[in-house]
Amino acid sequence: MLRLELPWTEPAELAPRLYGWPGFVWLDSASSGHGQGRYSYISANPISRFRWGDGDSAEEFIGAFRAWRNRFRASVIAGGAPFQGGAIGYMSYDAAKIWMQDFRSRHPDSADDTIEFALYDTVMAFDHLERRLVLYSAGLPGPDKAPDEALAQQRIEAFSEVAEHQDDQSTEITESSTDWSLSSDQAKYVDHVAAVREAILDGEIYQANIASLWVRKAPSQTAAFHDYLELRKQTQAPFSAFGTFAGRTLSSLSPERLVSMTSEGSVRAEPIKGTARRSTDPERDRDIARALARSEKDRAENIMIVDLLRNDLSRVCQPESVIVSRLCDLEKLPNLHHLVSTIEGQLAPACDVLDLLGAVFPGGSVTGAPKLRAMEIIDALEPAARGAFCGSFGYLGFDDACDFNIMIRTIDHLPDGDRYWSGAGLTLLSDAEAEWAEVQLKAERILSLQSPVAAVQ
Repeated sequence: MLRLELPWTEPAELAPRLYGWPGFVWLDSASSGHGQGRYSYISANPISRFRWGDGDSAEEFIGAFRAWRNRFRASVIAGGAPFQGGAIGYMSYDAAKIWMQDFRSRHPDSADDTIEFALYDTVMAFDHLERRLVLYSAGLPGPDKAPDEALAQQRIEAFSEVAEHQDDQSTEITESSTDWSLSSDQAKYVDHVAAVREAILDGEIYQANIASLWVRKAPSQTAAFHDYLELRKQTQAPFSAFGTFAGRTLSSLSPERLVSMTSEGSVRAEPIKGTARRSTDPERDRDIARALARSEKDRAENIMIVDLLRNDLSRVCQPESVIVSRLCDLEKLPNLHHLVSTIEGQLAPACDVLDLLGAVFPGGSVTGAPKLRAMEIIDALEPAARGAFCGSFGYLGFDDACDFNIMIRTIDHLPDGDRYWSGAGLTLLSDAEAEWAEVQLKAERILSLQSPVAAVQ
């Protein structure tokens, strides 16, 4: 592994110079002041791709993915960035059937591929805390090939040349994004709240996360990237990401981590449950924050998901290592307050990163509890397959470290059009109008909603 330190440059300045490269990906800690948002990563020109969409067997997928990853091995530099190369990709919510063997959706998958990863051996790592930009390259010629130092040097030079030249950075947009349309109106969401409350009263579930879908005509990739650059300024979400894949392009403005793991096996999950709109008036904003922190409904919802994740992690972590290190802490984004908890553990020696992902996917905060029955109710009520929404986007490093978000606040750019979902966690204490307001609140900055959007008839 070679490394080269470059003069500090914000990733938002370098991304426009690279986004047109094949396989461009940007793991974007858009809120560099956020406690979990220290590092961002940019890469392109992957040396291999892994695509999955044909089989539903966990054993088949895990075997195929492990075999693919094992063909690309490289060491990492001690004390360097947490990610110095490896696999970057996504698992759509539609891939849940791989691990949830008893779950079957009534909807066709949103795309041919439910999982896509690419192997990147050259990465730009941005340390926002220390304001350091470091290029890493393993110099892998291809599968089953030993690292080549000369090739690593060549790839580092190609990336550093782009970073040093600033005279060709304009991004012309020749089209404007089309308006979004809502696939179901408020009356339908009110019905969904009633259906979930009935399921809770019948003892089927404790809560379920139900979402509404917005759609629009697909813009060009250039327009999608331009939109992302503007949206990231507004949301400043710590687990944002933009990526171009074979089957879709993803613009994720996510504030939520699904799970991360260090190379030593230290695991962390950080579910969000509880959301409130911020105020520009400081005193009013403090009152809103206090009210959210004391909300019986939001705290109960958060604690239920914490219990679910403790159970999920206990399946793959060492006995008694799973702890809740913070519960219902208040976190602030530019327009929203959130309640966030943290569950930690130590991965069991017999398990690996794929076992970990299988244990927690899809995230409990975006399904419900118990997870399987909540997913069945979601599938019955929502109008289409979720696609990327509530899936995960992140990395698996050469050293087996990983970090994955939950793709909420995410635009799924598909060939037949863009999709955007926004949802809310429903419990017995849910008020239908308040939940619908929360759905719109979470969508408004992404979709630039000034007023309720007309439903598709």
